[in-house]
Amino acid sequence: MRRYFLFILAVTLTFPTALTAADPAIVRVEIRSSWGGLGMPQKTELVIENDKGDYHLGSTRIDSAVVESLQSSIQEAVQTKPSLDNLGMTEDWLKAAEDKLEKDAEHDDSDSMLYQLGQGSPDQKAIFRRSYTDRKFVARVLPKLFCCRHTDDNPNVTVTIVYTDGSRTSLCLYSQSQFMLPWKIGTSNVETFNKNISVAIAAMMPEMATNRERVSGSRMDLALGWAVMDALAEEWKLSNARTRAGEALNKIGNVYRILSADVNPYHDVAFGVYAEDQPDKGEQNLHLDLGRSDFPPGFVVTAILLYKDRKVVGVDQFLQEVPRYEDLALSVPWLAKIRTKCPTCATGLLWVHDESLSDKALKNFAADMHAIKKDALANEVRKVQSQVAVLNIGYGGWWLVLPDRRMVLWRYDSKLGLLGHKASEFHVHECTDYQGLFEGCVGALFSPNGELIN
Repeated sequence: MRRYFLFILAVTLTFPTALTAADPAIVRVEIRSSWGGLGMPQKTELVIENDKGDYHLGSTRIDSAVVESLQSSIQEAVQTKPSLDNLGMTEDWLKAAEDKLEKDAEHDDSDSMLYQLGQGSPDQKAIFRRSYTDRKFVARVLPKLFCCRHTDDNPNVTVTIVYTDGSRTSLCLYSQSQFMLPWKIGTSNVETFNKNISVAIAAMMPEMATNRERVSGSRMDLALGWAVMDALAEEWKLSNARTRAGEALNKIGNVYRILSADVNPYHDVAFGVYAEDQPDKGEQNLHLDLGRSDFPPGFVVTAILLYKDRKVVGVDQFLQEVPRYEDLALSVPWLAKIRTKCPTCATGLLWVHDESLSDKALKNFAADMHAIKKDALANEVRKVQSQVAVLNIGYGGWWLVLPDRRMVLWRYDSKLGLLGHKASEFHVHECTDYQGLFEGCVGALFSPNGELIN
């Protein structure tokens, strides 16, 4: 109880609740703002001085109301976290900001979020508009605007305020966020997300001063747009899928719970066509993550169905044939034991167009096995291609389940994909294509009970 009381007392002493006539006036404000990173470092040093009641930055007069606003702002109660009210995010502000973003998106594609918004369907834009102007929704995503570094630069602003009685207050900023919040006040390590301090400091800085744009929070509307769009990612993609493939989704939705959906040209080691320089030779696919009430926790079906001529191809075949791959994947004793130990571990059963082990996956698997002198294993898999279930386990762990429930570790990119085994148990080689960031290809064969065969 005593420690809690002392903390409150310290905060109260550092941040008086009101500015009174007896408080010493500010005689000088020193601002040092710097930036470093990839590019030419920048630095601005400013001194605002009180000259017989008027404040000047060199020959430029600074409105005394701005200085008074700074003094009162640093004495306001600590803002321990960002708040809509302090940031001025009223309903009117949100509506005006969202309207501006939509108008900017019509002609400005320099920012990827604006481009995405500009390319969105009417339904997608309505989803964005509804969410951006919903204060409860914005309150949920607001912390993301201030939680992390998102570029490789290093901004820094330090402010020293000198009073008529000789006392000083020091403030500093180092965040990349809008308004560069939070402020650190003095040596107490107390931080405050008070936008008003930033606004006052920005008003004292010349237009081209280092970091002024950030301190002023001039693109808070865009920063919030990024946070909203990020939170809407799955809903945005599902809207795209419903617009373009609604009939297929309705049919599949009668059997499965649709966890995520999108139509896109993505490709990986087991699906899609790489056609960066020849987009006409690429392919669009409907990508689905599907659940069902009788699936064990963490198990999903990842279906990739060809989208051609504005139609989804192979829906009926998928619904008819994928259950046998589900039965195979869920019948492996080893996997059942792992699910008991880790019920939330992610396992995705892959379906590509008309089977689980696609021709592309088989081709890449065979090439990887040839490179590590395991052609016999590739030949064995090739003979039963239509009966093999492909699983993506953990992060980048590709496994093949053979008809007799033996399993092949094809490749992996983290230990999460090893199903409890250690990388030291087998040789890991660089893959011939789609090499991951960390690990590689293996070609290890395991019994249905998880014992390493070779």
